[in-house]
Amino acid sequence: MSGAVGAPKGELDIGGVFESTTEIYKKSFGTVWIVALILMVPTAIIVGLGQDNTFLSLIGSLVQLIATAWLAGSIIRVVQDVEADGRVDLSFGEILGSVTGKLISIILLQIVVGILVGIGFIFCIIPGIFLMLMWAVAIPSMVVEDLGVFDSMSRSSDLTKDNRMRILGVILVILAAYIVLAIIGALLVAAVPILGILALIVVGILVYPYISIIAAVLYFRLRELKEGVVAVVEETVIVEETIDPNQPPAGPAV
Repeated sequence: MSGAVGAPKGELDIGGVFESTTEIYKKSFGTVWIVALILMVPTAIIVGLGQDNTFLSLIGSLVQLIATAWLAGSIIRVVQDVEADGRVDLSFGEILGSVTGKLISIILLQIVVGILVGIGFIFCIIPGIFLMLMWAVAIPSMVVEDLGVFDSMSRSSDLTKDNRMRILGVILVILAAYIVLAIIGALLVAAVPILGILALIVVGILVYPYISIIAAVLYFRLRELKEGVVAVVEETVIVEETIDPNQPPAGPAV
């Protein structure tokens, strides 16, 4: 799958990113739905029930932080799997298990990036936007390439270079979705707790995965543009393969 079609050579095709995201979402919906169900339903219940209790509220926030990080990493694995051969081959256990060891790193990355981007917005909106664009694919870089927090940020900076203005449209869509969903969820939980819980479940199962797929697809398209690299998944081991544009395609196996 290529997101470069329809855009000048070396430039990201934003329309292609959303098209690929929708295609992958359709192909992996069953897997994504169950993974999100496993992670987000208990989270939504805990968050909803803890609204009137400070201690439970803190526990709910911690659980939500872990669950969203786990979901983001799992979705990236699903996208990597689909990118390899057009379908999901990994089991639910393999998907969730492949991210378990990275949970703390993903959470730390989210916190560091969130703080720095927030500081950028406080001092001036432009620096905040620039940092947000620069680290747009930091989490996929961490999960796919097994990098540390700051190496993931540096890798994302390198991949997004020369395409940051084109990425802005994607980031604005993701940011707007997060803001709207957060406001709706908070209002519903405050007004009618049971509706708030149901809304958080729906959002977690249907919307968050789609947003995570966008970020993962963006990462893979940027790698294709810069390095000609595609993901190859073999059982539970995920490896990478570099495409040589001058090498003729391999013939059918005999």
